[in-house]
Amino acid sequence: MRDVLDCGVLLAPGHETTMGAWIASHQARLMRVRLHPVSLAPQALDAAPPDSLARQALSLRRYDACILPVALHSLAWSRMALQLAHNALSTPILLLIHDVKAPAILDLLSLGAADFISQPVCVESLRVRLIRLARRGALPGALPGAITSAGAAGSVHEHPFHYLGEHPDAHCAEHAAHSPHASRAGSARPKVPADIVEHALSSLRHQYRRGAQETFRAAKAQVVNGFEREYIRHALSRHGGNVAQAARACAKHRRAFWALMRKHGIEAAPYRQAAQAAARMHEMG
Repeated sequence: MRDVLDCGVLLAPGHETTMGAWIASHQARLMRVRLHPVSLAPQALDAAPPDSLARQALSLRRYDACILPVALHSLAWSRMALQLAHNALSTPILLLIHDVKAPAILDLLSLGAADFISQPVCVESLRVRLIRLARRGALPGALPGAITSAGAAGSVHEHPFHYLGEHPDAHCAEHAAHSPHASRAGSARPKVPADIVEHALSSLRHQYRRGAQETFRAAKAQVVNGFEREYIRHALSRHGGNVAQAARACAKHRRAFWALMRKHGIEAAPYRQAAQAAARMHEMG
Protein backbone atom coordinates (compact mmCIF):
# COMPACT_ATOMS: atom_id res chain seq x y z
CA MET A 1 0.00 0.00 0.00
CA ARG A 2 1.23 3.51 -0.78
CA ASP A 3 2.52 5.81 1.96
CA VAL A 4 -0.21 8.36 1.26
CA LEU A 5 -3.85 7.48 0.57
CA ASP A 6 -6.05 9.52 -1.74
CA CYS A 7 -9.60 9.83 -0.45
CA GLY A 8 -12.43 11.39 -2.43
CA VAL A 9 -14.98 13.37 -0.41
CA LEU A 10 -18.28 13.14 -2.29
CA LEU A 11 -20.20 16.42 -2.31
CA ALA A 12 -23.69 15.01 -1.99
CA PRO A 13 -26.67 17.36 -2.44
CA GLY A 14 -27.02 19.66 0.56
CA HIS A 15 -23.46 18.96 1.75
CA GLU A 16 -21.43 20.94 -0.80
CA THR A 17 -20.62 23.91 1.46
CA THR A 18 -20.34 22.05 4.75
CA MET A 19 -18.02 19.38 3.34
CA GLY A 20 -15.73 22.02 1.86
CA ALA A 21 -15.28 23.45 5.34
CA TRP A 22 -14.97 19.93 6.78
CA ILE A 23 -12.09 19.11 4.42
CA ALA A 24 -10.29 22.34 5.32
CA SER A 25 -10.57 21.66 9.06
CA HIS A 26 -9.53 17.98 8.94
CA GLN A 27 -6.88 17.79 6.21
CA ALA A 28 -4.04 19.20 8.31
CA ARG A 29 -4.66 16.65 11.07
CA LEU A 30 -4.99 13.58 8.83
CA MET A 31 -1.61 11.91 8.50
CA ARG A 32 -1.01 9.83 5.34
CA VAL A 33 -4.42 10.78 3.87
CA ARG A 34 -5.15 13.37 1.19
CA LEU A 35 -8.74 14.57 0.95
CA HIS A 36 -10.07 15.53 -2.48
CA PRO A 37 -13.51 17.17 -2.93
CA VAL A 38 -15.49 15.36 -5.63
CA SER A 39 -18.46 17.14 -7.19
CA LEU A 40 -21.27 14.80 -8.21
CA ALA A 41 -23.40 17.41 -9.99
CA PRO A 42 -23.05 17.69 -13.78
CA GLN A 43 -22.09 21.14 -15.02
CA ALA A 44 -25.59 21.84 -16.33
CA LEU A 45 -27.27 21.01 -13.00
CA ASP A 46 -27.19 22.66 -9.59
CA ALA A 47 -27.74 19.43 -7.68
CA ALA A 48 -26.50 15.89 -8.32
CA PRO A 49 -29.10 13.41 -9.63
CA PRO A 50 -29.29 10.01 -7.86
CA ASP A 51 -27.53 8.22 -10.74
CA SER A 52 -24.48 10.54 -10.56
CA LEU A 53 -22.61 8.13 -8.27
CA ALA A 54 -23.11 5.30 -10.76
CA ARG A 55 -22.04 7.51 -13.68
CA GLN A 56 -18.80 8.47 -11.92
CA ALA A 57 -18.00 4.97 -10.63
CA LEU A 58 -15.16 4.56 -13.14
CA SER A 59 -13.53 7.90 -12.35
CA LEU A 60 -13.76 7.20 -8.60
CA ARG A 61 -11.33 4.29 -9.03
CA ARG A 62 -8.49 6.82 -8.85
CA TYR A 63 -9.19 7.07 -5.10
CA ASP A 64 -8.34 4.47 -2.48
CA ALA A 65 -11.64 5.17 -0.72
CA CYS A 66 -14.44 7.72 -0.76
CA ILE A 67 -16.37 9.47 2.00
CA LEU A 68 -20.10 9.98 1.54
CA PRO A 69 -21.75 12.42 3.99
CA VAL A 70 -25.25 11.38 5.06
CA ALA A 71 -27.77 13.37 7.10
CA LEU A 72 -31.54 13.21 7.41
CA HIS A 73 -32.04 15.61 4.52
CA SER A 74 -29.81 13.54 2.21
CA LEU A 75 -30.78 10.05 3.39
CA ALA A 76 -33.21 9.27 0.55
CA TRP A 77 -30.73 10.53 -2.05
CA SER A 78 -27.95 8.39 -0.53
CA ARG A 79 -30.11 5.28 -0.61
CA MET A 80 -31.00 5.78 -4.25
CA ALA A 81 -27.44 6.66 -5.24
CA LEU A 82 -25.98 3.53 -3.59
CA GLN A 83 -28.68 1.30 -5.05
CA LEU A 84 -28.16 2.60 -8.59
CA ALA A 85 -24.36 2.36 -8.26
CA HIS A 86 -24.34 -1.04 -6.59
CA ASN A 87 -23.15 -3.06 -9.59
CA ALA A 88 -20.75 -0.43 -10.93
CA LEU A 89 -19.04 0.94 -7.82
CA SER A 90 -15.76 -0.72 -6.81
CA THR A 91 -14.25 2.04 -4.64
CA PRO A 92 -15.05 1.42 -0.94
CA ILE A 93 -17.44 3.99 0.52
CA LEU A 94 -17.18 5.26 4.10
CA LEU A 95 -20.40 6.87 5.33
CA LEU A 96 -19.97 10.08 7.34
CA ILE A 97 -23.11 9.96 9.47
CA HIS A 98 -24.87 12.88 11.13
CA ASP A 99 -28.07 12.32 13.14
CA VAL A 100 -29.18 9.16 11.31
CA LYS A 101 -30.78 6.22 13.14
CA ALA A 102 -29.40 2.68 13.28
CA PRO A 103 -31.92 0.99 10.89
CA ALA A 104 -31.17 3.55 8.18
CA ILE A 105 -27.41 3.05 8.64
CA LEU A 106 -27.77 -0.72 8.31
CA ASP A 107 -29.87 -0.20 5.19
CA LEU A 108 -27.13 1.93 3.60
CA LEU A 109 -24.52 -0.69 4.49
CA SER A 110 -26.61 -3.39 2.84
CA LEU A 111 -26.84 -1.26 -0.31
CA GLY A 112 -23.06 -1.25 -0.79
CA ALA A 113 -21.41 1.11 1.69
CA ALA A 114 -18.36 -0.49 3.29
CA ASP A 115 -18.23 1.21 6.69
CA PHE A 116 -19.45 4.25 8.62
CA ILE A 117 -18.28 6.77 11.18
CA SER A 118 -20.32 9.38 13.03
CA GLN A 119 -19.90 13.10 13.47
CA PRO A 120 -18.08 14.60 15.31
CA VAL A 121 -15.19 12.60 13.90
CA CYS A 122 -12.20 11.31 15.82
CA VAL A 123 -9.42 12.03 13.31
CA GLU A 124 -7.33 9.01 14.28
CA SER A 125 -10.31 6.68 14.01
CA LEU A 126 -11.13 8.15 10.59
CA ARG A 127 -7.55 7.60 9.40
CA VAL A 128 -7.51 3.98 10.59
CA ARG A 129 -10.85 3.23 8.91
CA LEU A 130 -9.71 4.73 5.60
CA ILE A 131 -6.47 2.74 5.69
CA ARG A 132 -8.40 -0.43 6.43
CA LEU A 133 -10.82 0.20 3.58
CA ALA A 134 -7.94 0.90 1.19
CA ARG A 135 -6.32 -2.41 2.12
CA ARG A 136 -9.57 -4.26 1.58
CA GLY A 137 -10.09 -2.56 -1.75
CA ALA A 138 -6.64 -3.66 -2.88
CA LEU A 139 -7.39 -7.34 -2.19
CA PRO A 140 -8.43 -9.49 -5.17
CA GLY A 141 -12.16 -9.94 -5.09
CA ALA A 142 -12.69 -7.47 -2.24
CA LEU A 143 -16.15 -5.96 -2.42
CA PRO A 144 -18.01 -3.19 -0.59
CA GLY A 145 -21.10 -3.75 1.49
CA ALA A 146 -19.77 -5.55 4.56
CA ILE A 147 -21.50 -4.59 7.79
CA THR A 148 -18.90 -3.54 10.33
CA SER A 149 -19.02 -3.10 14.05
CA ALA A 150 -19.85 0.38 15.28
CA GLY A 151 -16.72 0.68 17.43
CA ALA A 152 -15.59 4.25 17.61
CA ALA A 153 -18.61 5.55 15.75
CA GLY A 154 -20.94 4.66 18.59
CA SER A 155 -24.22 4.83 16.67
CA VAL A 156 -25.37 1.21 16.40
CA HIS A 157 -24.50 -0.31 19.76
CA GLU A 158 -27.43 -2.68 19.61
CA HIS A 159 -26.12 -4.43 16.50
CA PRO A 160 -24.45 -7.63 17.80
CA PHE A 161 -22.42 -8.58 14.71
CA HIS A 162 -18.71 -7.89 14.29
CA TYR A 163 -16.70 -7.63 11.13
CA LEU A 164 -14.31 -10.56 10.74
CA GLY A 165 -11.33 -8.83 9.16
CA GLU A 166 -9.69 -8.74 5.76
CA HIS A 167 -11.77 -11.21 3.76
CA PRO A 168 -15.47 -10.25 3.78
CA ASP A 169 -18.00 -12.14 1.72
CA ALA A 170 -20.43 -9.25 1.72
CA HIS A 171 -22.45 -9.90 -1.38
CA CYS A 172 -23.81 -13.40 -0.85
CA ALA A 173 -27.00 -12.00 0.65
CA GLU A 174 -27.25 -9.45 -2.15
CA HIS A 175 -26.86 -12.17 -4.77
CA ALA A 176 -29.61 -14.07 -2.99
CA ALA A 177 -31.81 -10.99 -3.07
CA HIS A 178 -31.54 -10.89 -6.87
CA SER A 179 -32.23 -14.57 -7.42
CA PRO A 180 -35.55 -15.32 -9.18
CA HIS A 181 -38.51 -16.24 -7.01
CA ALA A 182 -41.05 -18.84 -8.09
CA SER A 183 -44.32 -16.98 -7.51
CA ARG A 184 -47.38 -18.51 -9.16
CA ALA A 185 -50.92 -17.25 -9.04
CA GLY A 186 -52.30 -20.61 -8.07
CA SER A 187 -50.21 -21.11 -4.93
CA ALA A 188 -51.34 -19.77 -1.55
CA ARG A 189 -47.78 -19.02 -0.44
CA PRO A 190 -44.76 -18.93 -2.79
CA LYS A 191 -42.02 -21.37 -1.93
CA VAL A 192 -38.63 -19.78 -1.39
CA PRO A 193 -36.03 -21.53 -3.60
CA ALA A 194 -33.40 -23.48 -1.68
CA ASP A 195 -30.54 -21.58 -3.31
CA ILE A 196 -31.80 -18.27 -1.87
CA VAL A 197 -31.95 -19.74 1.63
CA GLU A 198 -28.48 -21.24 1.26
CA HIS A 199 -27.02 -17.98 -0.06
CA ALA A 200 -28.52 -16.03 2.84
CA LEU A 201 -27.21 -18.51 5.42
CA SER A 202 -23.82 -18.63 3.69
CA SER A 203 -23.50 -14.85 3.87
CA LEU A 204 -24.23 -14.91 7.59
CA ARG A 205 -21.63 -17.64 8.16
CA HIS A 206 -18.95 -15.74 6.25
CA GLN A 207 -19.69 -12.23 7.48
CA TYR A 208 -20.31 -12.62 11.17
CA ARG A 209 -18.71 -14.26 14.18
CA ARG A 210 -21.16 -15.51 16.77
CA GLY A 211 -20.49 -14.52 20.35
CA ALA A 212 -19.47 -17.40 22.60
CA GLN A 213 -22.38 -16.70 24.98
CA GLU A 214 -25.00 -16.21 22.26
CA THR A 215 -28.00 -18.49 22.69
CA PHE A 216 -29.57 -20.58 19.97
CA ARG A 217 -32.68 -18.40 20.08
CA ALA A 218 -30.67 -15.19 19.64
CA ALA A 219 -28.63 -16.65 16.78
CA LYS A 220 -31.79 -17.94 15.07
CA ALA A 221 -33.46 -14.54 15.43
CA GLN A 222 -30.51 -12.84 13.70
CA VAL A 223 -30.68 -15.30 10.78
CA VAL A 224 -34.45 -14.82 10.44
CA ASN A 225 -34.12 -11.01 10.61
CA GLY A 226 -31.40 -11.04 7.95
CA PHE A 227 -33.49 -13.18 5.63
CA GLU A 228 -36.58 -11.01 6.16
CA ARG A 229 -34.65 -7.86 5.25
CA GLU A 230 -33.25 -9.36 2.04
CA TYR A 231 -36.62 -10.84 1.03
CA ILE A 232 -38.53 -7.57 1.59
CA ARG A 233 -35.88 -5.48 -0.22
CA HIS A 234 -35.88 -7.90 -3.14
CA ALA A 235 -39.68 -7.83 -3.39
CA LEU A 236 -39.76 -4.02 -3.34
CA SER A 237 -36.98 -3.85 -5.92
CA ARG A 238 -38.77 -6.27 -8.28
CA HIS A 239 -42.01 -4.28 -8.07
CA GLY A 240 -40.57 -0.77 -8.22
CA GLY A 241 -41.48 0.12 -4.63
CA ASN A 242 -45.18 -0.77 -5.10
CA VAL A 243 -46.00 -2.20 -1.67
CA ALA A 244 -49.34 -3.70 -2.69
CA GLN A 245 -47.84 -5.60 -5.63
CA ALA A 246 -44.85 -6.75 -3.57
CA ALA A 247 -47.14 -8.01 -0.79
CA ARG A 248 -49.31 -9.94 -3.28
CA ALA A 249 -46.24 -11.51 -4.88
CA CYS A 250 -45.08 -12.64 -1.44
CA ALA A 251 -48.59 -13.92 -0.55
CA LYS A 252 -48.64 -11.66 2.51
CA HIS A 253 -51.32 -9.26 3.66
CA ARG A 254 -50.37 -5.67 2.94
CA ARG A 255 -50.51 -4.78 6.66
CA ALA A 256 -48.14 -7.64 7.50
CA PHE A 257 -45.80 -6.52 4.73
CA TRP A 258 -45.86 -2.94 6.06
CA ALA A 259 -45.14 -4.29 9.55
CA LEU A 260 -42.01 -6.06 8.28
CA MET A 261 -40.90 -2.89 6.51
CA ARG A 262 -41.29 -0.88 9.73
CA LYS A 263 -39.53 -3.59 11.72
CA HIS A 264 -36.42 -3.39 9.54
CA GLY A 265 -36.53 0.34 8.79
CA ILE A 266 -37.15 -0.18 5.06
CA GLU A 267 -38.94 2.50 3.06
CA ALA A 268 -40.63 2.08 -0.32
CA ALA A 269 -39.83 5.56 -1.66
CA PRO A 270 -36.16 4.86 -2.62
CA TYR A 271 -37.25 1.82 -4.65
CA ARG A 272 -39.95 3.81 -6.45
CA GLN A 273 -37.49 6.59 -7.21
CA ALA A 274 -34.84 4.11 -8.36
CA ALA A 275 -37.37 2.46 -10.70
CA GLN A 276 -38.34 5.86 -12.11
CA ALA A 277 -34.69 6.81 -12.59
CA ALA A 278 -33.98 3.49 -14.32
CA ALA A 279 -36.96 4.04 -16.60
CA ARG A 280 -35.72 7.51 -17.53
CA MET A 281 -32.23 6.17 -18.24
CA HIS A 282 -33.77 3.43 -20.41
CA GLU A 283 -35.74 6.02 -22.39
CA MET A 284 -32.64 8.18 -22.85
CA GLY A 285 -30.57 5.17 -23.90
